[in-house]
Amino acid sequence: MVKELESKIKKVLEEVKAWQRIPTSVNGVYLVKTPADGSNETIMVEINPINERGTPMKRRGLFLKNTSEFNGFGDIFGNDKVLDLLGTLENISGGEKIKEIKAVEI
Repeated sequence: MVKELESKIKKVLEEVKAWQRIPTSVNGVYLVKTPADGSNETIMVEINPINERGTPMKRRGLFLKNTSEFNGFGDIFGNDKVLDLLGTLENISGGEKIKEIKAVEI
């Protein structure tokens, strides 16, 4: 499985330019080819959740190079104190929760 995925990624990267976002089968997860550093190409994973309109939530998402970065951010995202902090900031700023926009059946 790993070799097959590696082969697919290498093939796709041959056909794209630096900083081009390549969608994956996981919504909100992209591959991004960065400029070559010498003879090494760098590939990063961009995490940018999809909103109710089916587009990325942010202009640029969170870029990760390795599993230790992923685990580090996961620890922070899993911390209930951070969730409490964000809720408090929403209350202070009067932030209104975004209402879901339903698709129009045509």
